Amino acid sequence: MRLAEIKEKQGTLERELERDVAKSTVSKNSQQQRILADDISGDYDEDRDLEATPLAALDLTYEDDADGPSDMIDLGIQIGKMRITERIGGLSRPRISEEISAGIATTQPPQHAGQTPTFEDMPEFLKPGSQYIVPTSGFFFGQIGEPLSILNFLPYNKAIADRLIKQYFVSVHPIAPCAHRPTLEATYATFWEEINAGFEPRASMQAIIFGAMFSGAISLSESAVISDLGVYSKANWVASLKMGTETALSKAKFLQTTKVETMQAFIMYMLPLCRAEVSRAHSVLVGAAVRMAECMGLHRDGEAYGLTPLETHVRRLIWHQLCFLDIRTCEAQGPKPVIRRDGYDTKLPLNCNEEDITNAVVPPESTDVWTTSTLALIRFEINEMMRIIWVERRRLETRKTTLTAVLTKIEHFRQRMSEKYDHLLDSTEPIQRYAKCVMYLLTYRLHVMVLHPYHSNAANPMPARLNQLLITYGIMIVELAIQLETNHHFEDWAWYLGAYFQYQIALLLATEAYFRPQSREATRIWSCLDYVFGMDRRLSPEAKSVQLLSEIQSKTSIYMQMRKMRGPTSLSRAVPGQNVVAGISTSLPPVPKQAQPAPFGMPTEVPKVERGFTPPMPAGPSIAQPQMVFAGVSDGQALWSLPPNHASPESDASSAEQGQRVPTPGMVGGAGVVQGNNGSVMDTINWDDIDVDALLPSDPQMGGLSIQGFHDPTFGIADYS
Repeated sequence: MRLAEIKEKQGTLERELERDVAKSTVSKNSQQQRILADDISGDYDEDRDLEATPLAALDLTYEDDADGPSDMIDLGIQIGKMRITERIGGLSRPRISEEISAGIATTQPPQHAGQTPTFEDMPEFLKPGSQYIVPTSGFFFGQIGEPLSILNFLPYNKAIADRLIKQYFVSVHPIAPCAHRPTLEATYATFWEEINAGFEPRASMQAIIFGAMFSGAISLSESAVISDLGVYSKANWVASLKMGTETALSKAKFLQTTKVETMQAFIMYMLPLCRAEVSRAHSVLVGAAVRMAECMGLHRDGEAYGLTPLETHVRRLIWHQLCFLDIRTCEAQGPKPVIRRDGYDTKLPLNCNEEDITNAVVPPESTDVWTTSTLALIRFEINEMMRIIWVERRRLETRKTTLTAVLTKIEHFRQRMSEKYDHLLDSTEPIQRYAKCVMYLLTYRLHVMVLHPYHSNAANPMPARLNQLLITYGIMIVELAIQLETNHHFEDWAWYLGAYFQYQIALLLATEAYFRPQSREATRIWSCLDYVFGMDRRLSPEAKSVQLLSEIQSKTSIYMQMRKMRGPTSLSRAVPGQNVVAGISTSLPPVPKQAQPAPFGMPTEVPKVERGFTPPMPAGPSIAQPQMVFAGVSDGQALWSLPPNHASPESDASSAEQGQRVPTPGMVGGAGVVQGNNGSVMDTINWDDIDVDALLPSDPQMGGLSIQGFHDPTFGIADYS
């Protein structure tokens, strides 16, 4: 491990030297368009790194009748604002209900699912939410018979269409652009000229105009629909415009097209669909779109083909929005991203205003100020770092890298993002403040993506400061999400929050609140949980903890029975852990006033108080079965795995005789990734070797963690004026 760290540091120094040399020879535009994640990541050997791990099943199979007649089967359960499925980020944990039941057994009897409900009598928590819009398979595979005329779906007067297009440019285009505004405005004018002249516009033009109106309708509130559109409800408008978009895409022969405009329309159609609730149908369509885009050459930069700056700009927008859809659907349905970083060379769009490239013959200079492209650039940059984290997590599991190296890469990326974009964002301007909130939320997620498996590990707890980093970032993620959803300055863009975040980190915070009820961050955690889950604020925190985890246990039990999954036999034979929280702290001692740490510091000495039980072992064969352990939370989702250092009793005894620590089977905590009988990644980590001070510098005045953004008082939940 030491040798690996030395090699990693050597490689970092070599890459920094290469970058310094390169900077002296490339243009300003090329420097701006270089993806920051490329300077951090190193190699992209994804085929080798993305290997299956026994931590949890990467793939499951299902009974033939598991789907049923309902769309809900992919979506899981809804609890407050959070939705949980059996798979997230490619990791499956089909027995989460049993694990939660073991964790709360001393305070709440396990709640059994009872009779499995039918699809006809489905509970509300299993039904799709208001943001779920499933694509119609008919348009993808070809309509039966002649497709309907576009006039069947067009708003009954042009004023309503104008309102929808205006809404698109107000609420959709600034935060999720995939078109050049002046060009789209001209296309819209031509569309109505041809309609009024009695001609049917070309199919690709129909698709892009309907895609814009469809997105505009989704971003409207119900009250705005009633006041501005009248007659029909929002659901009716969305359904009609969705069908119009799908009909136009079918006419444009989406599966056979070489038209960039048709692909552009498809991306505009998919962006509002792939937000909070994503099914396998969405993932399949995005996978097909990736292949289509590659066949069209969108993965190659337009400059290489001698295209105009405008054409190149649009192609870059389309490709990088497709990269986002790839990661988003992968997070929701797994198992891994389709797009590989070494498979494309399409550059980032220039940081310039759209008007600057309308009639440009040569590309304009990239500016160092806020432009109409800045927010999109921030999102595209972070999305590529998330793609790298997908690779790095698998490399961690197979011990091909170290946690120090991964955290260092993330911290270097965060610093470079801050250097590149922070000075462009004026928090007094709503759209720029929105961009800053989005940037911070997404960069905080990078740390959580890596650290969550190590949360509350009883056998090998990570240092208090790293644990505090994880919890603090989790709190900040939820607080920023609440601001994005509730701040009235952001109401035009609140509809798109699900694309960034689905409140799943709240489950990790709920776990922390249950096992550490006296934590310094308990008040902030419960402010988050009360909002996410709509808890009764009159109840005590302990009562709310038990109520929340019991509800999750009961509802997941029902869902898993309906899902009819088949996991690997090694998982189905395992016995759930029983000694739930060995070694996990449930409280922190009061800190004297004179010794108070910074707001985000944490005492290093924590008493060991167990909350758990050891029921009798179930009857069965005399052959010892490996116990499953609650293995932390993945993006807010509980995971389970074989216990660390799972081996025979003889080997355990031998280790004990030699003075080595033998982990307690059945503990709750981030057991990491199990490699056969060789133990977990957690067991290979020497926390003393991690230079926490270098990664997380202390505040020179207050002590504790110095985390950028946390000291900005305007970034709390409270509104600003």
